[in-house]
Amino acid sequence: MTSFKFEKAVQALNFFAKKEGYQINYMKAGKLVYLADKVHLRMFGRTITNDNYVAMKNGPVPSRTKDIISKSSWSGNDIVEYSNKFLTAPNGYNISSIGDIDYGVFSKTDIKVLDLVYQEFGKLNEFDLSDYTHTFPEWLKYKKALASDPSTAFPIEIDDLFSIDENDNAFNQSEELLSLSKKQYYRQF
Repeated sequence: MTSFKFEKAVQALNFFAKKEGYQINYMKAGKLVYLADKVHLRMFGRTITNDNYVAMKNGPVPSRTKDIISKSSWSGNDIVEYSNKFLTAPNGYNISSIGDIDYGVFSKTDIKVLDLVYQEFGKLNEFDLSDYTHTFPEWLKYKKALASDPSTAFPIEIDDLFSIDENDNAFNQSEELLSLSKKQYYRQF
């Protein structure tokens, strides 16, 4: 399995913070990174950050990106040091951009999807995004367990991000495209 692309995670957070006027609610930022990873996976057969995803009470979360947001020591000193060049630690519920976006870490498709996700979802606040992600099949399978113990987190299987949800226009890729993207994803291993 390929490793977590922490530079891309930091720069995606930086990208979304800049789009919000240099400051963004950290839950919103995490949700936007999750959505960008999901869209990119479904369109191109790989995520942007190669994060690990978990279902939590407020919806799906990119767990390593969450560690970056909180400046967790779990991330490792190299990741925290890199992050400190571009993002502040949370102040209240917000993080701020303090460095230019390093677009060199991204592919053209990464940038395309980041833009697409912000255009589609940037107008929503963190609670609207949380509610929206509560409709995803990868979260719904843990809904009852999370209701009984909201402090837990459940690993999300990558296959679940390919699930078809006819009610969601944002992820309305054809079955053929999803099948091709899924094959491309598994060719990496």
